[in-house]
Amino acid sequence: MKNLINLSGLLLVSVALFLVTACNERVDDKAVGLAEFSISLDEAGITKSGDTTSVPNAAYHLLVSVENRLGEEVLTDKMIPVYLFGTGFVSEKVEIPAGEMKLTKFMVINASGAVVYATPVAGSPLAYLARKPLPVPFVVQAGATVRVVPEVLAVENSDPAQFGYISFGIQIIKPLTFYTCAVLESVTATSIIQMTPAKLTVFSNNGWHYTFRLEPSVNRIVVRGGSSYYTLLAEKEGYMPVRIQVPAGRLLETTRENPFIIRFPSTGANIHTMVFQPGPEEAKDAMISNLEPDKNFGGHPYFEATYRSEPVLTVMRENRSLIFFNLGSLPKSAMIKKVVLRLSFDLPVPWPNFTPVTATPGTDLWYGAVLQQITTPWEEFKVTWNNQPEVTTANQVYITPVITNTNILDVDVTRLFVNELDVQNHGMFFRQWPRESFPGFRFASGDHQNAQLRPRLTVYYTLPQ
Repeated sequence: MKNLINLSGLLLVSVALFLVTACNERVDDKAVGLAEFSISLDEAGITKSGDTTSVPNAAYHLLVSVENRLGEEVLTDKMIPVYLFGTGFVSEKVEIPAGEMKLTKFMVINASGAVVYATPVAGSPLAYLARKPLPVPFVVQAGATVRVVPEVLAVENSDPAQFGYISFGIQIIKPLTFYTCAVLESVTATSIIQMTPAKLTVFSNNGWHYTFRLEPSVNRIVVRGGSSYYTLLAEKEGYMPVRIQVPAGRLLETTRENPFIIRFPSTGANIHTMVFQPGPEEAKDAMISNLEPDKNFGGHPYFEATYRSEPVLTVMRENRSLIFFNLGSLPKSAMIKKVVLRLSFDLPVPWPNFTPVTATPGTDLWYGAVLQQITTPWEEFKVTWNNQPEVTTANQVYITPVITNTNILDVDVTRLFVNELDVQNHGMFFRQWPRESFPGFRFASGDHQNAQLRPRLTVYYTLPQ
């Protein structure tokens, strides 16, 4: 074990699969044999890449799973003690039913409970380093012992997914506690501050969020810690919503005697709200696709801007979407102050391995999607890629790549409804921007079977006094 060879930070252990000579006797269904798992530490096939893969005289175990030829589990995450024997490890013998078997999981665990070696699964990113990745076949003969010696690689800091394994772990959540209250801003400087009830939603910068109901007093709020800053969204009937971004350190400084004060401006009083969330019968939305340019997708369940591979044609398919909300039920004298579009999608996230690159919209590093104002008429069950309506980029609203652990996205689309363009608003056009990137965005549309996930438009407006 002293002559170790460095091979790019991975430990490649020699493989051998020795089968004992088969018995001439007929094997019945209840016949059993023995399996002995071993790891060769022959210097010709060993590398060392750090102390975590050294082989001290300490207690080690194997974590082993075995299936029979029918795919039935014979051993499931079986912990087997192993012992250092010369230039390798030898395990205790394990009783296994006679027959054709395959090794589906093989890990070496040290005395601290850490996985130090593992055999990669065929098709995993590191499988190419092994001559025989999992599953490794072997045969158990009745009354005999078979010795199985699979190849293993040093784990070091690798992710389990690189070996083809699913990781299960425990994440410790550290709460953050702060104190806050909502108040109505004074009309005059001499007015007494009046605490008021409100709804408070706290968003962390990693996608976590939760909604609290504030009492007309100082409230003790406990949120998920670990975020460098938090976004506070306070809402109260008759007032414009208040959105504030606060560093975590500022919230930690608060006390019951010195709370974080959220102020609803007096100028925001008498704000009315109206919510639009139409279903399949009333909703007007559609999807268009470049690979089927003359096909209409008026009943599509998703509001999407995606760029994905087409398996049959081996090309990329680009999908875009259109949506229109009929605001005809608003009072004729209503003055729109703010419009918020809520988009939702199913969990789990369709593309969990997507890692977005974001910066400031308009820079080379940024990509995402936009909502653009549609300026010419279109019909839900006639629109296609080839007859899509005209749009303008003048007031487009940017959407950054979706955070993967929340399924709700609130977008301020006020500029698409209140602007100085001398054009009629025919809805919103959803597409990737500034270029198409895999995989894109997929939200529920008005035709989605889950009514709670359908697009929702909230309009805040005032009326003449």
